[in-house]
Amino acid sequence: MRKRMRICLVLSCLLLLSGCWSRRELNDLLVVLGMGIDWVDGQYLVSFQVVNPSEISSKTKGASRAPGTLYQGRGNTIFEAARSLTTQAPRLMYLGHLQLFVLSEEIARRGVASVIDSPLRDNEARMDYNVVIARGATAAEILDLYTPLERLPTYSMQQSLRTSERSWAPTVAVTMSDMINKLSDDGQQLVLTGIEIEGSRKQAGRPSNLTGFRPAASYNYRGIGAFKGDKLIGWLNEKESKGFTDLTDNLDSTSIELPCSPTGYTGIEVTSSVTRLMPRLRDGKPEFLVKIWAQGDVVENACSMVDFNRDATFVDLEKRSENIVRSNAEAAIRWAKRHETDVLGFGSALAKKHPAYWERARDDGNSSGFSQAAIVFDIDVVIRKTGTIGNSVKPKE
Repeated sequence: MRKRMRICLVLSCLLLLSGCWSRRELNDLLVVLGMGIDWVDGQYLVSFQVVNPSEISSKTKGASRAPGTLYQGRGNTIFEAARSLTTQAPRLMYLGHLQLFVLSEEIARRGVASVIDSPLRDNEARMDYNVVIARGATAAEILDLYTPLERLPTYSMQQSLRTSERSWAPTVAVTMSDMINKLSDDGQQLVLTGIEIEGSRKQAGRPSNLTGFRPAASYNYRGIGAFKGDKLIGWLNEKESKGFTDLTDNLDSTSIELPCSPTGYTGIEVTSSVTRLMPRLRDGKPEFLVKIWAQGDVVENACSMVDFNRDATFVDLEKRSENIVRSNAEAAIRWAKRHETDVLGFGSALAKKHPAYWERARDDGNSSGFSQAAIVFDIDVVIRKTGTIGNSVKPKE
């Protein structure tokens, strides 16, 4: 009897279950890979780059259609602009596979907090997509670009950004999750990498852009955009950007060129780097010790006077490399102090080590943490290898 009652109870509970009531079929959705936001005539212009599954999955060469489609809508809000697309798009937008979020420079200078509010409220969107700023072009133009090698432009741009961050210092791959943390942190300001179009913009959105060995138009990441609050205030150049990635401990690998003549250089590849910001208080004022440890290899040498058989040669190359690392870091610090924005995270380091002082400084309106602080460097660069050869090949006299 009890067994029958248990079975009836279980069956009754099953009747209350509604199954996948919120399920949406893939055939009812447009998978968005890239999203761009521009400001046009007092309204948001939102662009969605969606994938064309039939073209991506096609194994035949010379597909007649583009691998994706760019849909655009206008509105006073991001949501209104997105919903206005229902008049031209056959399905609803799905942000679960978003790869790249592009903001126009005008939007970034106006303020990004209100712009990112709508995608953050979308429970289907993940926070691991990258955010960049369109420089000298609109966000729509960045997304409307045929790229070589990869059929999906946003995948190509995302992978290039992440690869350049690991192998080349003047870029930083910021995800939406990173962006939220920086906007919420009063000890370190937000930065975003800039992306631009090089070449013919007329050809950029046409299949003919890829007909030659060299595309008529291509994208290029250039400069790190620095924010104050949620507004873009300026751009770091290549030297300052290298200093930024070093000081924020984002550097995995980069190159250093040591000149020996107007046209000759010894090339050093930095293979690893670790940076520590160590704040301390002296006479009631903050001071920062910046410790940078780096290792590198000789990867190129066009200087005949450089003799790798001498220990003094390595000492000289290491000292000169340290000077360049320091020069880059000082350039980034000067830029940040001049613009009164702590994009380098000195304030965060100070808040962790001396929270009481940080609270007082923040209440006094001096929460930058380093605008008046002395900064001391301790840089150590060690060169390990010279490759498969020692001295460079020299022709006979």
